[in-house]
Amino acid sequence: MSGLNVAPAAMTDDQASAGLDVWGFLKRRKSFIIVLGALGAGVAYMLFQRQDPVYSSEALVQVIQKNVGEGMSFSALDRGLKDAAFEIRSPDLIKAAYENHGLAKLGMLQGLSAVEAQDFIAGMTSVTTGLDKTNIVKVAVSGSSASDVPQIANAMAEEYVKRQMINYQDARGELVDTLQRKVERLHDELKAKEQEYNDFRQRSGLLSDGSNPHRERQQTFLGKLAALSLEETALKAELSTLEEALRNGGSREAILLAIGQLTDKVPNAVPTNVKPDEATIWARSMEERMIPLVLEQKDLETKLGKDHPKVRAIERRIAFTRDFLERFGREKRQAEVTTTEAPPDFIAAYLQSLRQQLQALAKEHAEVEAQAAEDEKLARTLSDDENEDRTRRSEIDRLTRQFEDNSTQLAKMEISAEVGAIKAQVLTPARMGWLVYPIFSKFLAIGGFLGAMLGTGLGYLVELADKSFRKPEDIIREFGLPIIGHIPMISQKQMKAVSAANGFDRTAVCTHLPRSRSAEAYRAVRTAVCFSAVGSTHRVIQVTSPAAGDGKSTLALNLSIALAMSGKRTILVESDFRRPKVHKLTGVENKRGIVDVLRGDTELADAVQSTPVESLFVLPCGSRPKDPSELLSRPEYERLLEVLRDKYDYVIIDTPPVLVVTDPASVASRVDGVVLAMRLSRHTRDLARRTLEQLRDVGATVSGIVINGVEESEGYGYGSYRYSEYRYSYKSYNYGYADYGSAKTSYYSDDQGDGSDADILLKSE
Repeated sequence: MSGLNVAPAAMTDDQASAGLDVWGFLKRRKSFIIVLGALGAGVAYMLFQRQDPVYSSEALVQVIQKNVGEGMSFSALDRGLKDAAFEIRSPDLIKAAYENHGLAKLGMLQGLSAVEAQDFIAGMTSVTTGLDKTNIVKVAVSGSSASDVPQIANAMAEEYVKRQMINYQDARGELVDTLQRKVERLHDELKAKEQEYNDFRQRSGLLSDGSNPHRERQQTFLGKLAALSLEETALKAELSTLEEALRNGGSREAILLAIGQLTDKVPNAVPTNVKPDEATIWARSMEERMIPLVLEQKDLETKLGKDHPKVRAIERRIAFTRDFLERFGREKRQAEVTTTEAPPDFIAAYLQSLRQQLQALAKEHAEVEAQAAEDEKLARTLSDDENEDRTRRSEIDRLTRQFEDNSTQLAKMEISAEVGAIKAQVLTPARMGWLVYPIFSKFLAIGGFLGAMLGTGLGYLVELADKSFRKPEDIIREFGLPIIGHIPMISQKQMKAVSAANGFDRTAVCTHLPRSRSAEAYRAVRTAVCFSAVGSTHRVIQVTSPAAGDGKSTLALNLSIALAMSGKRTILVESDFRRPKVHKLTGVENKRGIVDVLRGDTELADAVQSTPVESLFVLPCGSRPKDPSELLSRPEYERLLEVLRDKYDYVIIDTPPVLVVTDPASVASRVDGVVLAMRLSRHTRDLARRTLEQLRDVGATVSGIVINGVEESEGYGYGSYRYSEYRYSYKSYNYGYADYGSAKTSYYSDDQGDGSDADILLKSE
């Protein structure tokens, strides 16, 4: 306990949202579930006895596709399996099975007309296709006769097999006729298209392979123009480079080297009239360039052929070079004969040769370009013929493929007709029918389950209507008050074994049975009161309860004894003036008491009496007043409590139940704390709420709640409380206050029967 000064508080959201204790609910309301479950099972058994038996039998039909074309696959087999459920239950098939297999003689169909019998068979029959993704069809028939249902199932299966074969033959014949007509039509159309194409070829100017001759010549000329353009560009670049070098005054040696590097036409000979240094450079250039030129010519002839434009370009360069060398040689010989004439200039002659070569290339380019344009014009005249040729060829190819595909399919159909493309058979005939309804175990299980569910619902409604506390946690969650003790039940056997020789009542277990569970529980309450955070300030403690029979007087007695045994000077004060009982519980005289002190008829010291327990004193009632409420409300009572606070460590005040009379409310506002004794019995939730509201209205401080009447279910060791093992009793304890109301109770009576203990409740109060 962290403290006793706990005021009543509203439920928090978390507490209010606490869900139903399912396990506890089932334990509390198990009788509803068991009784109604058994009742449901009994009703199910009676219904089972009234049911007519239903038997079922089934036949399995297998449809095998052996060698069939694609068209037949869709038209016969697949369609037949998908439509099996409708076809088997169709009126035509049922009529054939009824007439061809003598079903009219069956006992199930006796007395029915043919139409009624066929409708009855349709209602009994169910069909399942594609079992486990196979080509199996299951035909099941259910009825009241175990011997008749297999005959109906077999008749339906056999008629379905016949119908499958007929459907296949009809579909195959229709497909063969269709394919035959289509093949003949395609053959005629293909012959007509081929004849039209031959006529077109005879009047067209295209080649035998359908190509345009002018288009091919044009492509040749265009390739030649490209080669001439490349050659002309190279010569122009070379000529421009050499002329630029001469204009800038470059050396002849450098120009000769440039001529050797820019051209591939250098002759393999050295002019005799060139200066020695020029001759050396010239010879070196021709040695380095002439051989690669010849090798390149041979390589191109091997790869591209002798007629390729590049090969012809190299040949022209080589021929031009040879002509140049011959002309250069003639000029050299003439110079030797005529010594007065200056030797020829090789560089100038080379440049002149380049210009002449460019002129020749330009002329050739113009001639080739004119020929290409002419062929382009002629090729355009045949472009329409080219398009028509492609269209006619494509149409002929399409018709040819269609003709071949249909011819192949027709051949397959003819072969399949010979070998049998589809096979339908009854794989497993129907056997003697087995019982499918009613099943005793299912009826009993469903009835018991429904009854148990009804019992659960009824128990839940009772649970919602039950306003009692079921466990201490409910009190904490409901009011936010601490539980400072759990007091076990006191058995009748224990009560009879107690000797009241010391004057205390037998319910004073702290003196008579100090090692019992009950005594230890009262000492736990004492510990909570003494050693809490507010134990030093809560010294005047009122003990009360919501209603009669909650054990508040027994709690006040044993709490006082436990406090006194711990060395605390404690006084037990009687404040139940309507029905005083403290003097009976403690065995003291009741001639003078608190009533006499309040009236001024006696002194406090004369009214207080000692007990066999050291440090425990008792202030009994004394004279019975006629106005108990007014007496407790007087200032003298409050001054008396202050005097007792100064004289004793703890003052324990026993008052009537809060909801019975108004006396406890008058006392509650004048004490340090109020301890409520409460039983977890029926209607306690409402009683506790009303009690706390009244105490809150007078400004009282509720220190805590003591749960009375806890039943123990397991072994118990000294000093070890296991509150989770307590079962809370919902017994009816009627506490009769003759002056308060009409409540009645049963009391524990002593062995002598003199009534001295007649107000002591069995098991705690």
